[in-house]
Amino acid sequence: MMPADKPFFRSLRARFLFYFLILSALSLLLLGAVFGYFVLRQEHREEVKARGELTEQAQAMAVDLEVMLALGQYDRISQLLRLEGNLVNATGLVVNSAGDIMAPRPLSMSMPLRIDTNLLAQGEIETQETDIGRVGKVFLVAVPLQSGQNPTYYNLIVAKGVRNLAQTSTGEIMRNVLIAAAIALGLSILLALLLSSYVLKPLRNLSHAAWDLAHGNLERRVEVSGQDEITELSRYFNYMAERIQQSSQLQKDFVANVSHEIRTPLTSIEGFSQALMDDMVQDEEDRKRYLNIISEESRRLKRLVSQLLALSRIDAGAWTLRVAPLSLSSYLAEIGEKFQPLADENALSLSIEAASDTPAIETDRDTLEQILQNLLDNAIKFTEAGGEITLSSKPAGDGGAVIEVKDNGRGIPSDELKQIFDRFVRVERSRSQRFGGAGLGLSVCRDLVNLLGGRISVQSEPGRGSIFTIELPAKLPGSSEAQI
Repeated sequence: MMPADKPFFRSLRARFLFYFLILSALSLLLLGAVFGYFVLRQEHREEVKARGELTEQAQAMAVDLEVMLALGQYDRISQLLRLEGNLVNATGLVVNSAGDIMAPRPLSMSMPLRIDTNLLAQGEIETQETDIGRVGKVFLVAVPLQSGQNPTYYNLIVAKGVRNLAQTSTGEIMRNVLIAAAIALGLSILLALLLSSYVLKPLRNLSHAAWDLAHGNLERRVEVSGQDEITELSRYFNYMAERIQQSSQLQKDFVANVSHEIRTPLTSIEGFSQALMDDMVQDEEDRKRYLNIISEESRRLKRLVSQLLALSRIDAGAWTLRVAPLSLSSYLAEIGEKFQPLADENALSLSIEAASDTPAIETDRDTLEQILQNLLDNAIKFTEAGGEITLSSKPAGDGGAVIEVKDNGRGIPSDELKQIFDRFVRVERSRSQRFGGAGLGLSVCRDLVNLLGGRISVQSEPGRGSIFTIELPAKLPGSSEAQI
């Protein structure tokens, strides 16, 4: 059963969409502010220009009106005002000194009958903005009219709505900008949904794969494509899944192997001991052979239990190190004496080669003995009769020491060298089953060498033997007796 998808507003997709919208909104606001500033500035420039042009047009109209006033052609004044007013999209008025509108006739319903005298020009052209009745806010140009034959004082007033001064309509432009912004925001939402679905699809696949892996589907993998961070995460997930599958298989093999390793000696011990107890063996030589088998199987079972306990103590951090100065020359000689009988029993040559300049190091002799015991035991097992095994030491460049266990036995296949120190790994199962062992000895060696602050490596060639190299520091950090 797959995990239920999270509610949209609690999902990573919703968060991605929210951040995208915030960024889009801020970008649109900034763009709108900058655009509005330039629109207003352009409108102001056009207004200034339009006012200057309206003033010039009013002066030209005044010249024509003065001619008509001088000739007494009053009937043509209204016609001229309407004609030229339409040309400049403005309203022209002839006003006397009392503010009465003399022309045009008839007046528009929206125009007042009188004009405030404060708006009239007193000998010079006046320009200003004001409110005129129902007309609203207008820009006025008042031009005094002069006529030599008519002493009556007149003004030509040309009025144009402030909103009509500039060709640019700010309100309309901003309205269009808002509409465009709304459309852009809607498209951004749609695009964000599509992008989030595309970008987050690999993460959803990873989530589902992790769910499958957690519920036992160890073969689950995710598709890897591209070069981005999610691709890198997918590679790591597949690597992790591969390691988990390998570990699970190794543990299954380990349980099966340990069960077999325990059952085999127990079966032998039980069978031969029962035969002896029932007096089924009369020949003395057979009785000794049975007792020898029981003893050998007991030792085999003891080694297995010892390795399991060692791993358990290492994993629990309960392995105790007793650090003290150790002379490797004499120490390796002691180890050689202990293993010489076993080497003689298998018709093998065991030699000790400790370089004279090998320094004394501070380490735990018991832990080091456990390591060398496992390595020498393997060397003896997998070296044919007549073979040679060498235990040697030499100084290391950092003041420490290097210990080598070398044999000319069967060797290790190259494809198994990378995992030779992993737990539960056995080299060539047929050989391992023949000689016993559950694939724990080298893993114990690696973990113990790490506790001593060193490292272990191997070189091997099938048919020519193996060399296990242990590099130990001159001094292990810590007290003379430390709990690791």
